[in-house]
Amino acid sequence: MFSPAIRKPHLLHRRDKEEASPSPPPAPVHTPSPRGFAVYDRPATGTPAPWTSSSLLARISTSTRTDRAGDSDQIQPVRVAEFPQVVRNAQANLLQKSFAGKNMLAGGIDKETSLAWMLCGNELFIWSYLASVAKDCLVLEVPSSLMEKKDAKSLSGSQWVVCMMRWGSGGASTSNSGDMLHRRSSTGFILFNKRTHAIAYWPDIYAESTKSPVLGLFGHGDTSVGDGTSGSCSINSLIATAVPGNINECIVIASEPTGTLWLFQCSPAAIHRKEIHKGTLGVYSADLSQKNSGGRSLTWLPNKVSSETADRMFFLLTRQELQCWSISFLHDIICKKLGSQEIVGSDGDLGIRKDIAGQKNIWLLDMQIDEHGKEISILVATFCKDRVSGSNYTQYSLLTMLYRPNQKFSSEHNPVKTERFLEKKAPSQVIIPKARVEDEEFLFSMRLKTGGRPSGSVIILSGDGTATVAIYWRGSTRLYQFDLPWDAGKVLDASVIPSSEDRDDGAWVVLTEKAGVWAIPEKAVLVGGVEPPERSLSRKGSCNEAEEKRRSQAFSASVVPRRASSEAWSAGERQRPALTGIAQQAVVDEESEMLLNRLFHDFVLSGTVHEALQKLRAAGAFEKEGEMNVFVRISKSIVNTLSKHWTTTRETEFLASTIVSSLIEKKQKHEKFLQFLALSKCHEELSSKQRAAMLTVMEHGEKLSGMIQLRELQNALSRQHSSINLSPQSKNQTTGALWNLIQLVGEKARRNTVLLMDRDNAEVFYSRISDIEDLFHCLSHQLQYIITGEEHPSVQMQRALELSNACMTLVQAALHHREEHKNWYPSPEGLITWNSQPVVRSGIWRVASFVMELLREPGASDMSVKSNLWSQLEGLTDILLDAYIGLLTAKFERGEEHGVLVQEYCDRRDELLGSLYDLAKQIVDAKYQESIEVTENLDLKESIFREVTSPILATAKRHEGYQTLWQICYDLSDTSLLCSLMV
Repeated sequence: MFSPAIRKPHLLHRRDKEEASPSPPPAPVHTPSPRGFAVYDRPATGTPAPWTSSSLLARISTSTRTDRAGDSDQIQPVRVAEFPQVVRNAQANLLQKSFAGKNMLAGGIDKETSLAWMLCGNELFIWSYLASVAKDCLVLEVPSSLMEKKDAKSLSGSQWVVCMMRWGSGGASTSNSGDMLHRRSSTGFILFNKRTHAIAYWPDIYAESTKSPVLGLFGHGDTSVGDGTSGSCSINSLIATAVPGNINECIVIASEPTGTLWLFQCSPAAIHRKEIHKGTLGVYSADLSQKNSGGRSLTWLPNKVSSETADRMFFLLTRQELQCWSISFLHDIICKKLGSQEIVGSDGDLGIRKDIAGQKNIWLLDMQIDEHGKEISILVATFCKDRVSGSNYTQYSLLTMLYRPNQKFSSEHNPVKTERFLEKKAPSQVIIPKARVEDEEFLFSMRLKTGGRPSGSVIILSGDGTATVAIYWRGSTRLYQFDLPWDAGKVLDASVIPSSEDRDDGAWVVLTEKAGVWAIPEKAVLVGGVEPPERSLSRKGSCNEAEEKRRSQAFSASVVPRRASSEAWSAGERQRPALTGIAQQAVVDEESEMLLNRLFHDFVLSGTVHEALQKLRAAGAFEKEGEMNVFVRISKSIVNTLSKHWTTTRETEFLASTIVSSLIEKKQKHEKFLQFLALSKCHEELSSKQRAAMLTVMEHGEKLSGMIQLRELQNALSRQHSSINLSPQSKNQTTGALWNLIQLVGEKARRNTVLLMDRDNAEVFYSRISDIEDLFHCLSHQLQYIITGEEHPSVQMQRALELSNACMTLVQAALHHREEHKNWYPSPEGLITWNSQPVVRSGIWRVASFVMELLREPGASDMSVKSNLWSQLEGLTDILLDAYIGLLTAKFERGEEHGVLVQEYCDRRDELLGSLYDLAKQIVDAKYQESIEVTENLDLKESIFREVTSPILATAKRHEGYQTLWQICYDLSDTSLLCSLMV
């Protein structure tokens, strides 16, 4: 599925594929097909594309994905999302009209909003590409005034470019997975025709009042639109940003090859255009290379300050230099050039001319800047001549420049000295040493993408619809070409999966013309590619295919490659030493894990152990502690196994029953694994020598028991929601705070693990048992997405009640499992349990703090709801304080410093107990008012008081909360009780 580049034409020259070898004739339009229309350019007898099946998201290549787990699973592209059905129907209609209509297809994906778009004819489709099944799709109609042009070239899909912006986000991306619950937040959309300057602006695509866009039609007569005979685009780069302080207003900056810069001001009322920089070259210049000496690529310098900042900076890449510009929003929108720096120059420290010998011409094709605004990557093409053979070739390179922030530029009126605001990070890295010569139109169609995994890799998109990943790894550059064995069509765009808040980058994703959105796993980039050939791949006999195949297979060793870093670029061409010791140890670990797997499998079938302890000792299975221990890894694989039968196209009821049955099967298998450890006496060995590893194995069982009870709770809440609202739309599990929490945790796991991208969020959540701490991490950092401040206080209390109940259910079920299996646990001295980890304590404290805030809020809330919430706070207090005690005990036994932790424990204990007691007095008053008839009964009130406060007294005594003990006994005027409690 992910073929090495050596097996197919050069990544930059796939456009000549059809000319080189005639393709089979397309199936007739009227030929019946599984989906009712013929796939373009596919022979009638060919292998059907996978998206023509009834289950669009069924596992692709099930024999390799489910029957064996290994590197093969990790070097294949993973389907992220299928096209929505309305997009499929529009594509079918377009193809039925005319095969030439495929040129009208255009599409792209936007990282900042996590939205994908597709233009089919005069319909614009927008949907979230992160959803495993893209159900919600917005359909916008493009006005006929933009589409009905006499010149057919204006209708070509390659002429359209899109900009999106999410209002009120401060320029932040949706990398925080909490934003998935607010995908329909206000979003602006700009559709721009690069050739005619026609522009359509939807201020908010989700608002009913803005279904019709604001139009800006700028004809050829009043602008220097490109040469009508050359076929080149008038606009070759476009960027947009919101105007601070103005609602749904933005500006768009566009650059022409002639050097002209345009500014478009878009508002809900109108679109205005003005020229902010006049190109110095003639529009109808006979020299095409001179005509293309102006702007080639635009990009914003990331704004890390605030959305209300008064100005923004952007870079403009030209034929020979990189220019820095600034836009001010103070009074009027003013754009000015700050400075420029030559890139194609003879300066060896800054330029690139001396880096490559035998150069005749150099093109700067595209650039990208990283999210931190520190590194600028530039794609460079060089026309060279071989001095030996005399043949001409093109060399492709990547140049990485470091941007100097806080650079002071010279005055506009005194531009004598050009300030240097860039410095070269490393010599330019050659991607392809010798490729065939291309014309400039094809060169300028290339686009560069940065920021994906592995760190330091880039994607190059070319005009022929190919996508190739390049990375400097293990001392050399390697190429990895995205390809599918079916007719997926062209690659329309590429981006990065917005990662969770604790990661800098995500996996690469590509939008195909016919097969939806696919992700490229990190290991596929590191293992599944080839080194660049010495000659163009399109020249027969120019490289040894057998040798390249041998090299590619050599990288498929069992050692998991280490994470590549962009710092490797500075290593030049030095070859890194072989990691023989690590590789040998990895082989030993894998052999012992395979042996343990086989012995356990034999035990499941026969019930005998066959001297397992001696064999595992000889294999070195007891030499590693913690997560690297093979017993821990086998236990983790048992509880984290994905079911073969789960697909997101199943009915909700079927998926729910499958989850429950799968969890029960995992519990039975994990208990069988514990029996194997006991009968083989591996349990004794682990309990005496690898206590932390044995504890982790037992904790997997705890987490599994907690997850089973959590699933039962979700099912009960789902039935409760369905009984309250009996509408057909409500009979699902897409309601409630717990459902939102599950979606957020599952979404984070999907984004961080590409192989899970084609699975449902709930399925992923209930499969990653060992990572149950992610649930508490989500509560700690993203509670504001689950319970928003805009909701009514009663709704907030109900949702807080769900979350606190979920935490208590999960932890108490795990502790119950621990108590039932206490004889299996190793000696606990110095061991830290999972529920005492900082991430778990932080999540529980976040929920408890929010509950305390709600209980302090004045208002006429139902006392029964408050009483239930108060009971939940009691439970949260118990499990949180017990977790602190467990951690403090372990630290004391280890001899580690714990003074700061003691202070945190005491502060939170007093705050929790104080809040519980304050509300307890309100509950006592409410119960007393319900009980009395006419006259006061102080004995009854005291009895109610003692009953309500008894659990608080027990908790305060157990955790030495003397302040609360004294306060309760003082209010009771019971000194004898205080004395007995203080003993």
